[in-house]
Amino acid sequence: MKYTRLIVFAVIAVVFIGLAIHTTFIHAPRCQTFECYEEHMRLCKESQYLNDGEEATWRYRILGMKEGACVVEVTLLQPKAGELGIDKLSGYSMECGFPKGIVAYPEKDLGNCHGRLKEEMQEIIIKRLHTYIIDNIGEIDETLQLLVEGNI
Repeated sequence: MKYTRLIVFAVIAVVFIGLAIHTTFIHAPRCQTFECYEEHMRLCKESQYLNDGEEATWRYRILGMKEGACVVEVTLLQPKAGELGIDKLSGYSMECGFPKGIVAYPEKDLGNCHGRLKEEMQEIIIKRLHTYIIDNIGEIDETLQLLVEGNI
């Protein structure tokens, strides 16, 4: 009987300690508005925010300061209809670093990011640029000729 109470007490204590650790170190509060996310990013305070945009739904997780930058993990949750060509990138993530005090949509400035999502998005951009150049080579050539001749 004595040992049963001791075991029950120990199990309850372990559960409370686990919950305390999870709440303190793992669980990041969720922002429901962009203003909340903006404030947390400005302070580089851990939080999560779902950005449900026209092209896609993104999850931003502010991880905190790392090597002098406020690190935000960006995950593409759901690509939507559009011409972005990102429909196959669902679930991919990248980490982006910004100076403390800066607020941004991380996926708009890939220069501050690294990871699989960035690499895949850059590949799509390069392919689209290549297609654009091939489709418009005549116009590009004419513009370059005018530049060389000094007519522009």
